Amino acid sequence: MSDARRDVLIIIPARFGSLRFPGKLLSPLRGADGVSRPLVEHSWRAANALRDLADIVIATDDRAIADVASGFGARCVMTSATARNGTERCAEAVASLAEAPSLVINLQGDSPAIDRAHVAALIAAWRAGAGAVLTAFVRCSGEMRAHLAGEIAAGRPSGVFAVADGAGNALYFSRSPIPSGVNAEWKLHLGLYAYEPAMLARYAGWQAGALEVAESLEQLRFLENGQPIALVEVDPVAGGYGDVNYPSDVEKVEALLRERGDF
Repeated sequence: MSDARRDVLIIIPARFGSLRFPGKLLSPLRGADGVSRPLVEHSWRAANALRDLADIVIATDDRAIADVASGFGARCVMTSATARNGTERCAEAVASLAEAPSLVINLQGDSPAIDRAHVAALIAAWRAGAGAVLTAFVRCSGEMRAHLAGEIAAGRPSGVFAVADGAGNALYFSRSPIPSGVNAEWKLHLGLYAYEPAMLARYAGWQAGALEVAESLEQLRFLENGQPIALVEVDPVAGGYGDVNYPSDVEKVEALLRERGDF
């Protein structure tokens, strides 16, 4: 790829199945303009605003999602139904390309309120040599901590927590709040990853390990196989992150899109 923009590719993994919210990527959300669009289109539109940083492709195993995506102008890559998570789907998508990018950004299809600065921070950290696999996190304020604890108490946990070593690489990720001390600082992991294609190819060749299965966290496969993950700190986003994990999240994300003026 010939220029600095085109050496980075944003892949939006988009599967129809979801244990917590089946078919959510086709679920309609009303944007700031009052128009209802599928969730995957909102996420694509957010990525499309980053075209000066990267090219964009949707990777899906579902023909209905591919047809809808083609209808709103997205470039799509069909992947197999056997991909067990978004990282495997990204690996399949890259393997199908005639020319691989230098860096892949995995942007979740259920996160339409992604912040430009977060994607830019991952790219900048990679260009500065931080590592071949990177992911973003924010330090939890007292308000964020109280909110996350409340979600856990209500039986709808949605946060993933990271702990780091002295060099800023991940030691572990968990759906349980870690470290567990009363005054311990929580690092909230954001579902935004960057990988060099060679790391994706290696990932696809590894079996899911016991920790990945126990936590249901795909990134643990890298750690279980000795591949460091660089943690890149980013600033919190005003109003929240807008992930759609449960049907009840739709109204919350619609409000966030209206607040930000996002389509």
